[in-house]
Amino acid sequence: RDKKINYLKNEMVRRVLLSQAAQDRGLDRKEEVQKALESFKQNLLVTELVRDETASVEVSSKEIEDYYNSYKEQLKEPEERRIREIVVSAEGDAKDVLIELLKGADFASLAQTKSVSASAKNGGDLGYIKKGVRSPQFDDVAFSTILEVGRTSNYFKGSEGYYILKLEAKREGKAKTLSELWEDIKSGLKFLKQQQKLEDLIGKLSRDAKIEITEGAIK
Repeated sequence: RDKKINYLKNEMVRRVLLSQAAQDRGLDRKEEVQKALESFKQNLLVTELVRDETASVEVSSKEIEDYYNSYKEQLKEPEERRIREIVVSAEGDAKDVLIELLKGADFASLAQTKSVSASAKNGGDLGYIKKGVRSPQFDDVAFSTILEVGRTSNYFKGSEGYYILKLEAKREGKAKTLSELWEDIKSGLKFLKQQQKLEDLIGKLSRDAKIEITEGAIK
């Protein structure tokens, strides 16, 4: 209570006094102030209308279940791939390494001796990674549909030098349960239904209103 009283005395009263003084000087009649007040009023009314119009929107359990069953595959966690890398500084070095690999050299051993990446100590093994963790150039090769398990890529230019990758293994993304995704799906569907309700309202208002845009007044 004491904090509220202090706030009333020190903040609210001061604000009212200053606001009244501004009105006494006619500052509220300045064009820029009028425009700002009108803009604030408009934004406030739009916010309240949106809240009022969408307050009754609900999503049923059946809608959530139907959405999950329809998009279950797309809702899975992304595929992961176990990748090894060899990174060298010069294109000539990359060509030499690639030739050794084509001759049957062990990828992990070459990574330990030739690679300049921090992964060299692990034989170039990056473990299982998801798309989007590394650079787009890296992902284009590592997650290419033509790179098969046990095969080595051609060399390519990347952020740290020239890369050669080997795909060791793949594993499919884990499917998420309905209970895990329930709230996310509910929120997403509710947002879409709210947006649709607003679009319907705007469409109705547009049909009933007479709107004129004076293009010559636009600067």
